[in-house]
Amino acid sequence: DEDEDEDGDEDVEEMRRELDPLYVPNVYNPGLMPPSYGGTIKWLMTSEDFGNNWTWVPMPSNLQAGTLSVDPTSANSLFVMTSNCIAQSTDQGKTFGKCLQAPGLNGSFSKLLIKNSTTMFVLRNGAVPLRTRDGGKSFQELTSAAALFKYGATMDGTLSWTGATLTLNGNDASAIGREEYGTYVWKSQDEGDTWTDETGDLVTISPGPGVWFEKDFYFVTRGEGLTVKRNFEA
Repeated sequence: DEDEDEDGDEDVEEMRRELDPLYVPNVYNPGLMPPSYGGTIKWLMTSEDFGNNWTWVPMPSNLQAGTLSVDPTSANSLFVMTSNCIAQSTDQGKTFGKCLQAPGLNGSFSKLLIKNSTTMFVLRNGAVPLRTRDGGKSFQELTSAAALFKYGATMDGTLSWTGATLTLNGNDASAIGREEYGTYVWKSQDEGDTWTDETGDLVTISPGPGVWFEKDFYFVTRGEGLTVKRNFEA
């Protein structure tokens, strides 16, 4: 049957497209920038007037970063991160330096928290965070938090507005298999040297990010509401 043959040809063509890594389907483009047909690239958009006007530049091909972090003590310092690279820009993202290379900086990176130009924390996938107190010249493991990562968990983290309080928060997905509760909120007020368990009466097993507003810590859940601890930074 001719109609069946045409349907079969369309199925084959669709399968070919799905398997072709260079195939680009129709993509909505409002005209702000031309589409990239050589593969997906990431762009950095910046505004210096609170979002009224924007400029954008493509990220370097070898630095398709997934996260941005700013140094709150510097007007021009911007860090970008992939799972294996942390690079810095000192001109508001116009150019980036090479990936940081320093003793102790290893593993698969998940998040960068910046207190100031000398003290930073690198969260890692399945491993304890790293800390630098010399502006990235060297990094040390926060072994004080080892209990959270005993089973290979990956935790989120936050710094308070003042930078004086550091949190590690999230869920160990393997805990349910051990018949244990796997959601945690830990707090440190000495840059990760010591911790207090602030999990308290949380019951969610599907936490989202933690967010600060002044001294209050908000802990978002995925479908179970919003929790808050007032004056979390006393």
